[in-house]
Amino acid sequence: MAPWPRTCLYLLLGLALLAPGWTGSAAAQNAKKGDSRRASFRTSDGVELQGTFYPGGGKKDAVVLLLHNIDMKKGGNSHQDGLVHLAERLQKEGYAVLTFDFRGFGDSKSVNREFWDLRRNPYNGMIRGARKNDPPDSIDQKDFPVQYYPVLVNDIAAAKAYLDRKNDARDVNSSNLVVIGCGEGATLGALWMSSEWKKKKAVGFNFGQPMLDQDPEGKDEAAGVWLSISPSLAGRPMPVKNWLTEVGGVYKVPMAFIYGDGDTKSADAAQAFLRSIRNPPGTRKNEKLDLTNVQPIKGTNLSGSQLLQRSLRTEDWIIDKYLSTVMERRGNREWKKREADKYAYFWAPPLGAPFIAKNPGEDVSSPVPLRMLGVTGY
Repeated sequence: MAPWPRTCLYLLLGLALLAPGWTGSAAAQNAKKGDSRRASFRTSDGVELQGTFYPGGGKKDAVVLLLHNIDMKKGGNSHQDGLVHLAERLQKEGYAVLTFDFRGFGDSKSVNREFWDLRRNPYNGMIRGARKNDPPDSIDQKDFPVQYYPVLVNDIAAAKAYLDRKNDARDVNSSNLVVIGCGEGATLGALWMSSEWKKKKAVGFNFGQPMLDQDPEGKDEAAGVWLSISPSLAGRPMPVKNWLTEVGGVYKVPMAFIYGDGDTKSADAAQAFLRSIRNPPGTRKNEKLDLTNVQPIKGTNLSGSQLLQRSLRTEDWIIDKYLSTVMERRGNREWKKREADKYAYFWAPPLGAPFIAKNPGEDVSSPVPLRMLGVTGY
């Protein structure tokens, strides 16, 4: 038999690409091979964050943001314990995933000169060495005082901005965002999720006053999964219950609190958070929120990302039982082009006038107003 003409082969290849099941996304095709890519993105104050992006496989129109545990004594990074395996497993199930190292941790230590402009970024003056005539071009969490740790929430804001850019490139759908956090990384995740419910896009201006989108940015949040969430940062108590009650109880974002059943401290905290979420002030008591619950992992007192040891099968519960149910109930929000750099965004606190969060032309919002979120000293 004569060989096929080259034009026929090209035609067959084109038909195959148009066949049902073809996603049309190079990222989705690479994901089937376990592809991951180095991710680098900058915060509003000039930290170069390093991470890993795992393209989705097309089966799930959602993206997961993984937040590693942080410890002012032991450090932490996005490759510790079972985080890489969890990311790969999520990718295999079709989710896109972004992991990154918080500032001063892992590989996220480079900063530019803007970082040390203390008129624009006064909180960076807390870091040891900030007042030198020639401050360093790198930072390390060992130089962070206790009071500095809430500032790390701005790294999550930069990660979301990165995902929004990926969204506009059709690599992810950032309208369906799952946040999975470990230990104090989970605490920062709860802080950031709360802040997003107070941020709105300006759709116009009327006599100089912003006309804000009816939906806050928190509408993108599909779920929060917390592995031994801490009520403090670097030993300093935080109003975590208020953040979780607002996001999970008032706005009804599903949340799962995971802890080792031998870890009484984490168990007590999770139970207290659950009670507050299910009975938020000013709302109907005992409202059914069955997708928000606790999940003890039997036979261990491990905490945070250590709960991802494969023998404990924690990731099986997260992916096969919890997230599958959450996404089925929620349904995928339709993809929309964001072009966030073209718009102004405002912080819209419950009391008081809106104030600017991001100007047009900027990629990332200005630092999260911590005082608005109940963090004292800012």
